[in-house]
Amino acid sequence: MKRFLIVHADDFGLCEEITEGIIKAYRKGILTSTSVVVNGSYFEEGVDFLKDSGIDAGIHLTFVGGEKPVSGYIDGLVDEKGLFLKSYGDVIRRLISGSFDKKALQKELYGQIGILKDKIGEISHIDSHQHLHLLPPIRSVMIDAATEFKIKWIRTPHSRFSGISGIGLNILGLLLRRKLKKHHLSFADNFIGFEERGHLNKERLLALLKNLKGGITELMVHPGYDASFRYDWQYSWKDELDALVSDSAKDELKKSGIILTNFSEMK
Repeated sequence: MKRFLIVHADDFGLCEEITEGIIKAYRKGILTSTSVVVNGSYFEEGVDFLKDSGIDAGIHLTFVGGEKPVSGYIDGLVDEKGLFLKSYGDVIRRLISGSFDKKALQKELYGQIGILKDKIGEISHIDSHQHLHLLPPIRSVMIDAATEFKIKWIRTPHSRFSGISGIGLNILGLLLRRKLKKHHLSFADNFIGFEERGHLNKERLLALLKNLKGGITELMVHPGYDASFRYDWQYSWKDELDALVSDSAKDELKKSGIILTNFSEMK
């Protein structure tokens, strides 16, 4: 079976350091796709690249982490300054308990997609900050939005972790895949990079490439320049960038016969 690989960067537009790293990884490396944070601080500065470069672009739905909603106040999910709650745990609890304004969040998600579509035209895929689209309250809204905006591909992450977090992620991913099939929406056969998020280096990248399964695989990556003064994630953005532009990664792709692609090309 042929092996197709989508090398996908999250967080385009979130800030300058991450956006510039993604641009370099696409121009100089093996990156083929990115998802965009339209309420990020560097979104407007990156729009011309999205339009002119030909990079495959999707929406990175963002309603956690301190960014500002594009549609106004959302009861239960924003702080006293009107910014999305920074704590992933707080957002999860409110989503699961229903302690938020559902109509306002739906308006926000549609608004984020609409902004990106107005700027670049076709949107190839949907994913989200911290994979929150896996949760049932978001899942149904996201599927409706994908259908309305004619977006074919949805991320269904998978973890190799055997602990509670990994098992939980995989169960939610399985449930999402079942829903997507019913709505004739698409997802990659395989997903890798969850364990390496923020810590992918040349050695880990080569190991992933050497063990790539057949079919379509999405590799989630986070290239960039140091943004630790903005985000306390303990990510090594520059190591990921160096791995993606390395000759060793390019050589391994050629040697293994792996076909680089993106969501738009996978009909």
